[in-house]
Amino acid sequence: MKRFLFTCFFAFCLVFPSVAETSLLHEVEQAYQNMKNFKAEFKQELFHRESNTTQTRTGTLEFMPETFIFWETNAPNRELIVCNDKEVWNYLPDEELAYHYSPKVLDTSHAILNVITGQAKLEDGFETEFLSENTEKNTQQFTLYPLEPNPQLTEITLTVNTKTKRIQKIVVLDFFGNLNTIEFTNFNADIALKKSRFYLSLPDTVEIEDHFGD
Repeated sequence: MKRFLFTCFFAFCLVFPSVAETSLLHEVEQAYQNMKNFKAEFKQELFHRESNTTQTRTGTLEFMPETFIFWETNAPNRELIVCNDKEVWNYLPDEELAYHYSPKVLDTSHAILNVITGQAKLEDGFETEFLSENTEKNTQQFTLYPLEPNPQLTEITLTVNTKTKRIQKIVVLDFFGNLNTIEFTNFNADIALKKSRFYLSLPDTVEIEDHFGD
């Protein structure tokens, strides 16, 4: 189950979006590229099909270009995902366990962390299908299909705010029928963040599973 939670992050349709809808996705990409950084709170639901169980989690996400990420889950169990230009860590403090990866794990159009931080090229890495629009909530929904097949990501349902041009909700479906739903709240851009925030110092008691060379 532990590896399933982390795998949820790293991850052809015949209906094509209209010009206006394609333009919105491009505006979303531009909006994120123009941000110096951001911090957002999130609610996450992880549905595991085999066990038919759902885990609900809350936490915060902080981001700085290029791919400096600090993901912290507060409840029900604390978990950190910390990415910088040198390494990626997935740290489970309660279990005194940490997984160590190369930053190359993010070098793919379908890495979920790239999508939720606005770094993925939505129009280049995915086939997109317009689903619906809610004018009262100022949102549009799209389905995204990765051009490169991947068992960790077969389909994304993306909800974007048409006014702020920000990702409001993302639902990821993998090959096994598992769902990873992330909804953002309290989004703050261009705040005071330092790069030192995105480097992790682990206690000596932590067991490290090193996958840096994988």
